[in-house]
Amino acid sequence: MKKVIIPIMLIAVFFAFYTPKESNYKVYIKVAAIVILMIGVMKLMQKVPSKNQEKEEEDV
Repeated sequence: MKKVIIPIMLIAVFFAFYTPKESNYKVYIKVAAIVILMIGVMKLMQKVPSKNQEKEEEDV
């Protein structure tokens, strides 16, 4: 899964920074790239355990 998400995120970052200035849709391209980047970060962070996970398990 990470092998697919990371290249997609890198492509989105490339388009966010290197959109042509003459383009009428540059704002929409940047917004779409940022949304794709945030979704990718969210998907990657789902697998990282919480710092408080051990304390919560001990309390139960």
